[in-house]
Amino acid sequence: MTARLSTIARSLGGSSVVESRRRADALAERGVRILDLGAGEPDFEAPAPVVEAAVRALRDGCGQYVDPRGLVALRERIASFETMRHGHAVTPDRVVVTAGSFCALSIAARAILDPGDEVLIPEPFWGPYRNIVQMAGGVAVAVPGEADDGRFVFRPEALAERVTERTRAIVINTPNNPTGRVLSAAELRAVADLATAHDLWIVADEVYSELVFGDAVHRSVATLGPEVADRTIVVNSMSKTFAMTGWRLGYCVARPDAAVVLARLNHYTVRCATSFVQHAAVAAFDEGWQAVEEMRQSYRRRGALVAERLARLPGVRFAPPEGTFYAFPLLPEAWGDGTAFAARLLEEAGILASPGAAYGASARGHLRFSFATAPAVIAEAFDRIERLVAAG
Repeated sequence: MTARLSTIARSLGGSSVVESRRRADALAERGVRILDLGAGEPDFEAPAPVVEAAVRALRDGCGQYVDPRGLVALRERIASFETMRHGHAVTPDRVVVTAGSFCALSIAARAILDPGDEVLIPEPFWGPYRNIVQMAGGVAVAVPGEADDGRFVFRPEALAERVTERTRAIVINTPNNPTGRVLSAAELRAVADLATAHDLWIVADEVYSELVFGDAVHRSVATLGPEVADRTIVVNSMSKTFAMTGWRLGYCVARPDAAVVLARLNHYTVRCATSFVQHAAVAAFDEGWQAVEEMRQSYRRRGALVAERLARLPGVRFAPPEGTFYAFPLLPEAWGDGTAFAARLLEEAGILASPGAAYGASARGHLRFSFATAPAVIAEAFDRIERLVAAG
């Protein structure tokens, strides 16, 4: 007899994005030059003052355990940032520093879900949400989305139709991965009203909050009043804003009694986020904003390049992103769905992209291109795509 793994562990699906990356790596080992438009990761380095602060913290012996809530100085910076930048009154006792947004989302799920509780997740959505809910014993309920000329429309009524007596929370992600959509104040209000009417939590993933373009404005649902803020857990990260993906630092913002529970879960999950990285994060909030703005402007220009190249592809419908560094075009039916065309791109053109089905069934006709890469790579990739399409 073989000792068995848990039902929850065995039920978790693998990441199609990771699998695509592995296929790309295998092709690269055979000499194929892969152009990566799949990575959800900045191609920039963390700002110099952040790197210097990390090295200094290590040299100063700041490598010990710290409070599971996070360094006081960092929680103060986060509270000030959220208050000044996003407009809702946050105090340090509402902040819990985590090992990236993955950890923040994981402890949030375990803090609010009992076995069998349901979580509504509007499509298209970042794939790991589903598994994070399952790992907490919950049930992820995908809410199908609708695309209008390539732009996904947020439909609060679709959320309302799926509320049951088991519903416990709604996940919203704005700016959205993969679509680049930024939810409006009216859309956020509809979510808040639904959550209030049914006594639900809102888990607000805002990791792309500082990467918005043009007239788009990021708003946090927690700004819609104290009652909404008290039923919201905001999740954010240093990864996208400060190009610190591998540093693994994020945070939760929640009402004080919930923050106590989140900190306890954080303790029993990772003990604390890496201490010297927390010291570096203080420097990021103090000295990193010029670099953030330079990165944001670069993403804006790259997004414009992607939009220009997509417009040259016959039959592709595309809504330029309002934020993030992703484009999410709807492909012509003749090209097959996003999964088939992504496989063809990789095998025949050496281009890595993410199929829409990874973000929900209603997005299967789409493809996600990341423009967190050099303009020269973007241009060469679309040259290859044009040749592939022309060849039939």
